[in-house]
Amino acid sequence: MRYYFKFKIKMEKVMPIKEHKLKIIEIIDEATEVKTFRLKLEDEIKFYAGQFFMVYMEDNPKLRRAYSISSSPENKEFIDITVHLVGKFTNKLFECKIGDYLMFKGPYGKFYFTEDIKNNIIMIGGGCGTSSLMSIIRFCKDRNLPNKIKVICSFRSPDYIVYREEFEKWDKEDNKFDYVQTITRPKPEHNWNGLTERINVDLLKKNIDDIENNIYYLCGPMEFVKNTISMLEEIGAKKEQIKTDFWGS
Repeated sequence: MRYYFKFKIKMEKVMPIKEHKLKIIEIIDEATEVKTFRLKLEDEIKFYAGQFFMVYMEDNPKLRRAYSISSSPENKEFIDITVHLVGKFTNKLFECKIGDYLMFKGPYGKFYFTEDIKNNIIMIGGGCGTSSLMSIIRFCKDRNLPNKIKVICSFRSPDYIVYREEFEKWDKEDNKFDYVQTITRPKPEHNWNGLTERINVDLLKKNIDDIENNIYYLCGPMEFVKNTISMLEEIGAKKEQIKTDFWGS
Protein backbone atom coordinates (compact mmCIF):
# COMPACT_ATOMS: atom_id res chain seq x y z
CA MET A 1 0.00 0.00 0.00
CA ARG A 2 1.62 3.23 -1.15
CA TYR A 3 0.39 6.74 -1.89
CA TYR A 4 1.95 8.88 -4.59
CA PHE A 5 2.54 12.61 -4.86
CA LYS A 6 -0.06 14.47 -6.90
CA PHE A 7 2.08 17.31 -8.27
CA LYS A 8 3.40 16.94 -11.77
CA ILE A 9 6.93 15.59 -11.92
CA LYS A 10 8.92 13.98 -14.66
CA MET A 11 8.42 10.20 -14.60
CA GLU A 12 11.77 8.46 -14.29
CA LYS A 13 12.74 5.41 -16.31
CA VAL A 14 12.58 2.15 -14.37
CA MET A 15 16.03 1.07 -13.25
CA PRO A 16 17.07 -2.37 -14.54
CA ILE A 17 17.09 -5.14 -11.93
CA LYS A 18 20.58 -6.58 -11.53
CA GLU A 19 22.51 -8.79 -9.10
CA HIS A 20 25.75 -7.62 -7.51
CA LYS A 21 28.30 -9.34 -5.28
CA LEU A 22 29.66 -6.71 -2.89
CA LYS A 23 32.43 -6.80 -0.29
CA ILE A 24 31.93 -5.44 3.23
CA ILE A 25 34.59 -2.79 3.87
CA GLU A 26 33.27 -1.24 7.09
CA ILE A 27 30.75 -2.02 9.85
CA ILE A 28 29.54 1.03 11.78
CA ASP A 29 27.74 0.88 15.14
CA GLU A 30 24.91 3.39 14.71
CA ALA A 31 22.85 2.76 17.87
CA THR A 32 21.78 -0.08 20.15
CA GLU A 33 21.14 -3.13 17.92
CA VAL A 34 21.67 -1.04 14.77
CA LYS A 35 24.65 -1.28 12.41
CA THR A 36 25.50 0.15 9.02
CA PHE A 37 27.18 -2.25 6.59
CA ARG A 38 29.31 -0.41 4.03
CA LEU A 39 30.12 -2.26 0.81
CA LYS A 40 32.66 -1.41 -1.84
CA LEU A 41 31.48 -0.53 -5.33
CA GLU A 42 33.68 -2.00 -8.05
CA ASP A 43 31.22 -0.82 -10.70
CA GLU A 44 28.48 1.78 -10.55
CA ILE A 45 25.12 0.65 -9.20
CA LYS A 46 22.26 2.86 -10.34
CA PHE A 47 19.28 3.48 -8.08
CA TYR A 48 17.04 6.34 -7.00
CA ALA A 49 17.39 7.78 -3.51
CA GLY A 50 14.95 5.85 -1.29
CA GLN A 51 14.88 2.57 -3.25
CA PHE A 52 15.68 -0.83 -1.78
CA PHE A 53 17.55 -4.02 -2.68
CA MET A 54 17.00 -7.65 -1.76
CA VAL A 55 20.06 -8.69 0.25
CA TYR A 56 21.21 -12.27 0.83
CA MET A 57 24.27 -14.45 1.30
CA GLU A 58 25.63 -16.38 -1.64
CA ASP A 59 25.47 -19.74 0.19
CA ASN A 60 21.80 -19.29 1.18
CA PRO A 61 19.91 -17.29 -1.48
CA LYS A 62 16.48 -18.28 -0.12
CA LEU A 63 17.10 -16.43 3.15
CA ARG A 64 16.92 -12.80 2.13
CA ARG A 65 15.52 -9.46 3.23
CA ALA A 66 14.70 -6.10 1.65
CA TYR A 67 16.86 -3.17 2.76
CA SER A 68 16.67 0.44 1.68
CA ILE A 69 19.98 1.99 0.72
CA SER A 70 21.04 4.62 3.25
CA SER A 71 23.87 6.13 1.20
CA SER A 72 23.39 8.61 -1.64
CA PRO A 73 23.20 7.45 -5.28
CA GLU A 74 25.81 10.14 -5.91
CA ASN A 75 28.35 8.11 -3.95
CA LYS A 76 30.29 5.98 -6.43
CA GLU A 77 32.75 4.46 -3.93
CA PHE A 78 30.47 2.51 -1.59
CA ILE A 79 26.88 1.64 -0.78
CA ASP A 80 25.35 1.46 2.74
CA ILE A 81 22.52 -0.45 4.37
CA THR A 82 21.54 0.32 7.96
CA VAL A 83 20.13 -2.69 9.76
CA HIS A 84 18.23 -3.29 13.00
CA LEU A 85 18.95 -6.60 14.72
CA VAL A 86 15.69 -8.53 14.44
CA GLY A 87 14.96 -11.94 12.95
CA LYS A 88 16.94 -14.85 11.51
CA PHE A 89 18.58 -13.03 8.61
CA THR A 90 19.80 -10.05 10.60
CA ASN A 91 21.28 -12.35 13.25
CA LYS A 92 23.38 -13.97 10.51
CA LEU A 93 24.20 -10.58 9.03
CA PHE A 94 25.46 -9.29 12.38
CA GLU A 95 27.93 -12.21 12.41
CA CYS A 96 29.52 -10.97 9.16
CA LYS A 97 32.99 -9.44 9.20
CA ILE A 98 34.91 -6.98 7.06
CA GLY A 99 35.96 -8.84 3.92
CA ASP A 100 32.79 -10.95 3.73
CA TYR A 101 30.50 -10.64 0.71
CA LEU A 102 26.77 -9.96 0.37
CA MET A 103 24.55 -10.32 -2.67
CA PHE A 104 22.36 -7.39 -3.69
CA LYS A 105 19.48 -7.66 -6.18
CA GLY A 106 17.61 -4.57 -7.32
CA PRO A 107 16.80 -1.76 -7.20
CA TYR A 108 13.11 -1.93 -6.32
CA GLY A 109 10.41 0.39 -5.07
CA LYS A 110 8.55 3.62 -5.81
CA PHE A 111 9.40 5.21 -2.45
CA TYR A 112 12.02 7.47 -3.94
CA PHE A 113 12.98 11.07 -4.64
CA THR A 114 14.43 12.74 -7.73
CA GLU A 115 15.52 16.34 -8.21
CA ASP A 116 12.49 16.93 -10.46
CA ILE A 117 10.50 17.25 -7.23
CA LYS A 118 10.78 20.91 -6.27
CA ASN A 119 8.59 20.91 -3.17
CA ASN A 120 9.88 21.01 0.38
CA ILE A 121 10.16 17.64 2.07
CA ILE A 122 8.75 16.45 5.39
CA MET A 123 10.20 13.12 6.53
CA ILE A 124 8.57 11.24 9.39
CA GLY A 125 10.22 8.09 10.71
CA GLY A 126 9.73 5.58 13.48
CA GLY A 127 12.79 3.80 14.86
CA CYS A 128 15.10 2.34 12.24
CA GLY A 129 12.70 3.59 9.55
CA THR A 130 14.94 6.65 9.59
CA SER A 131 17.46 4.69 7.48
CA SER A 132 15.07 4.62 4.52
CA LEU A 133 14.99 8.41 4.58
CA MET A 134 18.74 8.91 4.82
CA SER A 135 19.53 8.21 1.17
CA ILE A 136 17.14 11.00 0.11
CA ILE A 137 18.63 13.46 2.60
CA ARG A 138 22.19 12.66 1.55
CA PHE A 139 21.26 12.92 -2.13
CA CYS A 140 19.71 16.36 -1.62
CA LYS A 141 22.82 17.52 0.23
CA ASP A 142 25.21 16.03 -2.35
CA ARG A 143 23.37 17.83 -5.14
CA ASN A 144 22.92 21.00 -3.06
CA LEU A 145 19.24 21.03 -3.96
CA PRO A 146 17.05 23.95 -2.85
CA ASN A 147 14.38 21.78 -1.19
CA LYS A 148 14.00 22.42 2.52
CA ILE A 149 14.00 19.21 4.57
CA LYS A 150 12.37 18.63 7.95
CA VAL A 151 12.93 15.29 9.68
CA ILE A 152 10.57 14.27 12.49
CA CYS A 153 11.57 11.02 14.18
CA SER A 154 10.43 8.97 17.13
CA PHE A 155 12.66 6.54 19.07
CA ARG A 156 12.14 4.27 22.05
CA SER A 157 15.10 5.73 23.97
CA PRO A 158 18.17 7.88 23.27
CA ASP A 159 20.17 4.65 22.89
CA TYR A 160 18.18 3.87 19.74
CA ILE A 161 18.60 7.21 17.95
CA VAL A 162 20.07 6.49 14.51
CA TYR A 163 22.43 9.02 12.85
CA ARG A 164 22.16 11.29 15.88
CA GLU A 165 25.46 13.15 15.46
CA GLU A 166 24.96 13.62 11.72
CA PHE A 167 21.41 14.93 12.07
CA GLU A 168 22.23 17.28 14.95
CA LYS A 169 25.25 18.66 13.07
CA TRP A 170 23.14 19.40 9.97
CA ASP A 171 20.43 20.94 12.14
CA LYS A 172 22.97 23.47 13.47
CA GLU A 173 24.84 24.16 10.24
CA ASP A 174 22.29 23.95 7.41
CA ASN A 175 19.41 26.44 7.32
CA LYS A 176 17.57 24.19 4.83
CA PHE A 177 17.56 21.27 7.29
CA ASP A 178 15.49 20.96 10.46
CA TYR A 179 15.49 18.00 12.82
CA VAL A 180 12.91 17.10 15.48
CA GLN A 181 13.39 13.99 17.62
CA THR A 182 11.17 12.63 20.35
CA ILE A 183 11.68 9.78 22.82
CA THR A 184 8.75 7.60 23.90
CA ARG A 185 10.30 5.66 26.81
CA PRO A 186 13.00 7.77 28.46
CA LYS A 187 14.55 6.62 31.77
CA PRO A 188 16.12 8.84 34.44
CA GLU A 189 19.59 7.57 33.59
CA HIS A 190 19.22 8.84 30.02
CA ASN A 191 19.22 12.48 31.22
CA TRP A 192 17.01 13.28 28.25
CA ASN A 193 15.95 16.94 28.03
CA GLY A 194 14.14 16.79 24.70
CA LEU A 195 10.60 15.86 23.67
CA THR A 196 9.07 12.83 25.43
CA GLU A 197 5.95 11.99 23.48
CA ARG A 198 4.78 9.94 20.56
CA ILE A 199 4.34 11.70 17.24
CA ASN A 200 0.86 13.23 17.47
CA VAL A 201 -1.34 15.81 15.76
CA ASP A 202 -0.21 18.70 17.97
CA LEU A 203 3.47 17.91 17.39
CA LEU A 204 2.89 17.81 13.62
CA LYS A 205 0.93 21.09 13.66
CA LYS A 206 3.73 22.83 15.56
CA ASN A 207 6.46 21.60 13.23
CA ILE A 208 4.96 21.63 9.72
CA ASP A 209 4.39 24.78 7.69
CA ASP A 210 2.69 25.05 4.29
CA ILE A 211 0.96 21.72 4.83
CA GLU A 212 -0.75 21.53 1.44
CA ASN A 213 2.41 22.08 -0.60
CA ASN A 214 4.95 19.70 0.94
CA ILE A 215 5.77 16.17 -0.07
CA TYR A 216 5.72 13.69 2.82
CA TYR A 217 7.88 10.59 3.19
CA LEU A 218 6.80 8.22 5.96
CA CYS A 219 8.72 5.15 7.07
CA GLY A 220 8.37 2.75 10.00
CA PRO A 221 6.16 -0.10 11.25
CA MET A 222 2.81 -0.40 9.46
CA GLU A 223 0.71 0.83 12.39
CA PHE A 224 2.99 3.85 12.83
CA VAL A 225 2.70 4.74 9.14
CA LYS A 226 -1.09 4.29 9.06
CA ASN A 227 -1.54 6.47 12.13
CA THR A 228 0.75 9.15 10.70
CA ILE A 229 -1.20 9.22 7.42
CA SER A 230 -4.41 9.80 9.40
CA MET A 231 -2.84 12.61 11.41
CA LEU A 232 -1.43 14.31 8.30
CA GLU A 233 -4.85 14.16 6.62
CA GLU A 234 -6.41 15.61 9.77
CA ILE A 235 -4.20 18.69 9.53
CA GLY A 236 -4.78 19.19 5.80
CA ALA A 237 -2.38 17.00 3.81
CA LYS A 238 -3.76 14.97 0.89
CA LYS A 239 -3.09 11.28 0.26
CA GLU A 240 -1.52 12.15 -3.07
CA GLN A 241 1.19 14.13 -1.26
CA ILE A 242 2.28 11.15 0.82
CA LYS A 243 4.79 8.40 0.00
CA THR A 244 5.10 5.46 2.40
CA ASP A 245 7.50 2.66 3.20
CA PHE A 246 6.62 0.27 6.01
CA TRP A 247 7.03 -3.23 7.36
CA GLY A 248 4.79 -5.60 9.28
CA SER A 249 1.13 -6.42 8.76
